[in-house]
Amino acid sequence: MRTAALVAVLCGALLLAAVPARAAQDDPWEGFNRAMFTFNDTLDRYLLRPVARGWIFITPQFARTGLDNFAANLRFPIVVVNDVLQWKWRRAGEETGRFAVNSTIGVLGFVDVARRWGLERQLEDTGQTFGVWGIPSGPYLVLPLLGPSNPRDTVGFAADSALAIYPFFVGAYTYITTGYAALNTVNQRALIDDDLESARKAALDYYVFVRDAYRQRREALIRDEVGFDEDEQADLYDVPEDDDLYDVPEDADEEK
Repeated sequence: MRTAALVAVLCGALLLAAVPARAAQDDPWEGFNRAMFTFNDTLDRYLLRPVARGWIFITPQFARTGLDNFAANLRFPIVVVNDVLQWKWRRAGEETGRFAVNSTIGVLGFVDVARRWGLERQLEDTGQTFGVWGIPSGPYLVLPLLGPSNPRDTVGFAADSALAIYPFFVGAYTYITTGYAALNTVNQRALIDDDLESARKAALDYYVFVRDAYRQRREALIRDEVGFDEDEQADLYDVPEDDDLYDVPEDADEEK
């Protein structure tokens, strides 16, 4: 099943190579995208945000950070495979070291011991690898529930799902994987709650803000211009400091 999924992803990548590069600069599917954006935003406002704030209320910061560290540790195969595919051999070795240290001394990854030893968290994924290979992103696309994307990153997301580590161990127990995914989603939403609400209030057109921020962040990730800061969780709306398109307070849109 996973082999078939990876073959499908590679075929999709080849098809993406035929997408004109200039398509990444426009939004030809804006009507559909705005409808999906409104759906996702409404779901976030009236379901995910209240649940996330309830999660913040009942859990201490160290617990939310620990769960985030655990989730990052599970991304090991995604990161190391894409490091190799991008010919980043040293970083692949560092990620392997991170996984070994955090999975043992770091108590299954809940404590990011490796970061204290100078092994920083990496944010690699298959969509970035396609970008490094020169495959254009294609038009902006908003996916229901999943949010901002594009054809290149959508194919990359499918590959990342095939590379995920935990289905190998608990794949037969759907309730475990589903429960973990739901809990991680709520926790990730809780970690970016303040930044998200600040962006909502500051942006004149929230759809345009998210679209442009997503594009800029993805391009910055491909160029390795965005890192992870433990003190300020990396999030979807993290863009380079020289972005002056919007009058957003500095504390709501700092470079992470």
